[in-house]
Amino acid sequence: MIRYTKDSRLIFDLGMNNGDDTAFYLSRGFNVVALDANPTLCERVKRRFQESIDEGRLKIINAAIWKTTGQTTFYINLDNDHWSSLDIGWAGRDASRYQEISIQCVTLSSLFDEFSVPHYLKIDVEGVDHTVLEQLRGKSLLPQYVSVEDCRFGFQYMEALACCGYDGFKLLDQSTVSQMTDTATGHIFPPGSSGPFGCDLPGEWLSHDNMVKFYSATVRDMQGNRLAPRTQWWDIHCANLGKKEQSMSEAQYVSP
Repeated sequence: MIRYTKDSRLIFDLGMNNGDDTAFYLSRGFNVVALDANPTLCERVKRRFQESIDEGRLKIINAAIWKTTGQTTFYINLDNDHWSSLDIGWAGRDASRYQEISIQCVTLSSLFDEFSVPHYLKIDVEGVDHTVLEQLRGKSLLPQYVSVEDCRFGFQYMEALACCGYDGFKLLDQSTVSQMTDTATGHIFPPGSSGPFGCDLPGEWLSHDNMVKFYSATVRDMQGNRLAPRTQWWDIHCANLGKKEQSMSEAQYVSP
């Protein structure tokens, strides 16, 4: 039987980048484990949050998440650090410049073993998100909430999450995040940040089947053809709600 971490006060920020998401999670009183493979970004974020690090509320890990441990090559995009990746095709897109470095890899299991399973798992690791999702399979304890950056593999991401027992799904249009404010703290989400999560997300939770219907009419069709303009991009959020909450969401769902 799978259990979910409903009472945890820990968040994993996988794909920390400049630390804007970490700043929000800390402002809400969570402890944070933040991971990024770019050593320059890690040093900057350490200086930004030195007080939280000293208090033991934040742990920054300079590593890449992968399916095995050990050393591998990481590609730092020199034109857009958001595109840095273990995947050279991802890091070098649009003929952009990149730099190769050697980086230590960790697995999701090793992070769970060292820090425990978080309440919320944010995944934004450019080109290897599927590797993280696959590592959720078969675990007896999982995060209550998970988000992953959408891409052409969105249908597969949702299927993998549904197989882990997640029964509530939402899409968050990332192009609208900078217009949002956290009502609990007054935090204004910077452009490029991931925004709210969990029960603070706008809209109703959808079952997997209804999410697929909504996604295939909003983002891209079942053949992979993009339907939305390039000015919009999404994160896929999911939760383990239980049957009662799921039934309520399905009853309120209106097909697009």
